[in-house]
Amino acid sequence: MPNPAAPLVDVIIPVHTPARPVDRAVASALAGGLPAGPGGVQVTVVCHNVDPALIRERLDPADRDRVELVAFRDDTRNPAGARNLGIERTRAPWLSFLDSDDTLDPGALARWLEIGRRRGSAAVLARVSREGGAVVRTPVTRPWRTRDLDAVADRLAYRTRVSGLFRTEAIRRLGLRFPVAYATGEDQSFSLRLHAEAGRIDYARGRPGYHLRDDATDRITDAASPLAEVLQAFTDLAASPWLRSRPLALRRGYAVKVLRLHVFDEVTARTRRGSWSAEDAAAARDAVRILLAEAPGAERALCRADRDLVDLLVRGEPDRAAVTRAAEARRRFGTPATLVPRELSRLLHRDGSLRFMAAAALMG
Repeated sequence: MPNPAAPLVDVIIPVHTPARPVDRAVASALAGGLPAGPGGVQVTVVCHNVDPALIRERLDPADRDRVELVAFRDDTRNPAGARNLGIERTRAPWLSFLDSDDTLDPGALARWLEIGRRRGSAAVLARVSREGGAVVRTPVTRPWRTRDLDAVADRLAYRTRVSGLFRTEAIRRLGLRFPVAYATGEDQSFSLRLHAEAGRIDYARGRPGYHLRDDATDRITDAASPLAEVLQAFTDLAASPWLRSRPLALRRGYAVKVLRLHVFDEVTARTRRGSWSAEDAAAARDAVRILLAEAPGAERALCRADRDLVDLLVRGEPDRAAVTRAAEARRRFGTPATLVPRELSRLLHRDGSLRFMAAAALMG
């Protein structure tokens, strides 16, 4: 039975410095369409390695008594531990996660809760947008699909960010926690297991949704790190006993996603700034080999330009000029090499460029 003294939704906001606009994040959660307090919304600000008094001073005076400030200390800037504390402490049947520099659109929580209750969702995935209104086109679902999403058919591996509303019971039943060992990518294993095993997953298309802000100057993922460190969370998940136990289609979809969004993007960023090194080449080689070993055949869905880059990376190519040419060639979107796979039988593969790009274009 629901506890009438407990909130319905707990919004967990980790913050590690009063320089972050946590007041804006808190205000947006309180404007989410639910009353503050029992039967409504609880905003839990986890003060990560920072004095809660400093965070309290940052909040709007009108909001200070409507927010729970919780102290948490560890030896990292990764928000994983702070989020885990929020999961462990909550009494609410629904959880939402909000970064301290981001915001929720007005009415978002009420909308997601209505969807979750009506459809019996384990998770309601939010529409995510950036400054200026551009939509982050994940998950790349089947065209216009919003209900009862499938982890493979609706490419849920692409939705790493935990934005939306989630049943606390499902998170606890699966024992989900954010791993604290990684500098980045800590949300990947949480989200993929949730999407694959929690139960019904729905997508809240359109607004109100979750809004990414661009004014944070100290995001962890913006810091330059060794390539092996950046990719470790993804390769560890690929080789984990849990993912090895899942169907090959899910493993392949995950491998293609990691190649496209993480390996290739990191390679492009490093070659563009002229920092491609022998260490980078070795790290990329090891990562690609792990991904393809754990998901045999995944590379067959890739377009020719992507396969050309894979060939260079899998042999640990240290020549920056060669890797740069291949990395830039795959970004000439719309050319035959970026649309057509080596095997024409894979032209309309679910994870191939044609279907993927068409489905992404229809997201909103």
